[in-house]
Amino acid sequence: MERLLTLLDRSPGVALLALAVLVVLLGLGLLLQWRRAERFRRRWDTLLEGAGEAPLATMLEEHLRERTAVAGRLDDAERRLDVLDTKMRSAKRYVGLVRYDAFPDIGGHQSFALAVYDEEGNGVVVTSQVGREGCRVYGKPLHQGKPDRHVSAEEEQAIELAGHLRARPRITS
Repeated sequence: MERLLTLLDRSPGVALLALAVLVVLLGLGLLLQWRRAERFRRRWDTLLEGAGEAPLATMLEEHLRERTAVAGRLDDAERRLDVLDTKMRSAKRYVGLVRYDAFPDIGGHQSFALAVYDEEGNGVVVTSQVGREGCRVYGKPLHQGKPDRHVSAEEEQAIELAGHLRARPRITS
């Protein structure tokens, strides 16, 4: 500290000049910072006032209301989708139909075997055999894609045909 005081005693003009330059530089720095702060303040005011549109606070409140409404609709859609997904698992949507001639004296493929089942393979095989003397209809249950009774070749073919539909790609969640 004594050295600094000695230096100031010997050349007070240089010290004063150095201090003056330092004050000018600090003043310029202050002026630049003030201009930057003023630009920022103008931008912020424009943003808050809305620049010809609604103020920012109003726009944010509107956005929040819209987002809340969209979230509510999305929740409702997800609940409905869950219900539909549950229903679709048990929907009988796999169908196989085979038409054939059950008797040699009847043509036109009027007899048929129809297999219908759900995602788990639970359903039924319905067979109608048309003859000259009458029509017979049989129903056989399916559990996990397998009949619990003997099935004819046509019924087996209908079950397999419905199974091919199950192998097709589906939209799943």
